[in-house]
Amino acid sequence: MLFEQLPLDIAMEPPATLETFVAGDNAEALACLQRMQQNSDPQLAYLWGESGVGKTHLAVAMGLIDDDVPDFDPERLRYAVDDVDTLSESGLDRLFALINEVRLHPQCTLVMTGKKSPAEEFVRPDIRTRLAWGAVFHIKPLNAEIWPVLLKQAAERGISVTPEAEQWMRNYLPRDIKTLSHVLSELLAKKRAAVTVPLLKKWLQKKASQPETA
Repeated sequence: MLFEQLPLDIAMEPPATLETFVAGDNAEALACLQRMQQNSDPQLAYLWGESGVGKTHLAVAMGLIDDDVPDFDPERLRYAVDDVDTLSESGLDRLFALINEVRLHPQCTLVMTGKKSPAEEFVRPDIRTRLAWGAVFHIKPLNAEIWPVLLKQAAERGISVTPEAEQWMRNYLPRDIKTLSHVLSELLAKKRAAVTVPLLKKWLQKKASQPETA
């Protein structure tokens, strides 16, 4: 029986810092964010791409605290707003104000994320224009880079991954480090020393049978 690839909603792992982000084809974006942390240049950055590529990881590393758009605070230097394409009108109003305030304070930075390029008409024009005021990067998914990272994480946790299990994960699990790292964490919590195909099938069946939460 074949398993449909599932977009699993699970907690972020590993810890969201720039150091733990696996860059792959996103080395230029990572270098830009490191400069932002060090000297607030540039002040603004917009990261866009599909779900699961690490945008939220980078947003947390750059100051994301919660899902709301924060008010500007003169004592705060780092801001981030995730998923700007999902904001309400009032959220967009707050984002408009936040962008303008950050620009007036050269020591501050703001990172924003979304699924669409600023060239697409996915949000109102005044916000779209401001998304392009700073650096803009298309965050691309990992490809071959993900597997050495995953196997290294497994070895560090005392878990072995059989070649058959690695191929099964390549075929049936979402290809993002957040999902795959969480699989290892759950298996480690169950005191599993090896990741095998039967164990993965059992894990995925359990996930697929669990009711969605609001």
